[in-house]
Parts: sequence; structure tokens; C-alpha cells
Amino acid sequence: MDKKMEHSLLKNTIESTKSVFNMMAGIDVKGEDIIIFNKDGVKGDVTGIIGLSNDHIKGSMAITFPEELGKEVVANMLAIAPEDISEEELKDGLGEITNMVAGDLNNRIGNIFKLSLPSVITGKDHLVSLTHNDTPIVFKFFALDKPFHLLATFEEQK
Repeated sequence: MDKKMEHSLLKNTIESTKSVFNMMAGIDVKGEDIIIFNKDGVKGDVTGIIGLSNDHIKGSMAITFPEELGKEVVANMLAIAPEDISEEELKDGLGEITNMVAGDLNNRIGNIFKLSLPSVITGKDHLVSLTHNDTPIVFKFFALDKPFHLLATFEEQK
């Protein structure tokens, strides 16, 4: 992938994440740490995953949260208390956040991708690792002073 496209994806992923969290949950997201690595991944309790692809590029995006933060994000979206969030509401809400971040990113870069339906995985301290030929990129963000991660990988189709 050319450097201009890679830079655009990185920059717009950060902007999309901040915009969607602010618009949907009224939460200011801080941090722009980008970690590029080839290793295992990161751990989370609840993770939204979505695929993005076109004729030339295929990729995946995963947003993973500690359960407490996931519930706070969804509670803000639904205007209810975090302790009142059901397992189903948590999954639906974080699937929607994942879908909206990917959709906003796609919109910012010219609607070049088709998006899959998001999936949500739950389980205490599960490992999130995206496997493609290209190196995964991990973004570390903070919402409500708690960390969460967004992983992305894109590879050119040959």
C-alpha cells in the first residue's frame, strides 16, 4: 500500500474514532498512540470486529474494551446507568460503535470499501489479534480515563 494511502487510513481512523464516540456517546476520546507490531495482539473483555474490502485492499478493524468501559460507553449511548446494561445491549451497542467507526472512516476516505456486518466477541481477557499478511496497527485510546484499543490491518490484493 502506498504511503499516502497508509497515512490517510491512520489519520482518519483516529479522527473517526474520536468523532463517533463524541457523537454517539458524548465521550471525548484522547490519545493517538499508534503501535505497529507483528506480535500477538491485545487483550480485552468485549470486542467489535468488522471487515473492510474492495477489489484492491482487504482489511479488518477490531475495537476492544475492558467490560466496565464498554458498559459505560453503551450506557452513555442509551442514556441509562452502566449497571443496567444487559449482555445483549452491550453486544449490540459495541457492534454499532464498531460499525459506525468503520463507516465514518470509509466516508472520510471516499467510500472505497464495502463493509461486512460487525461481530462482537465477549470473554474476560480474550486475545484480539488480526491475521493478514500486513503488519497489524494498534491504536491506544482513552475514554473516561480508561484505555481501549483499536486494531486495524489492510493488505493489498494481488
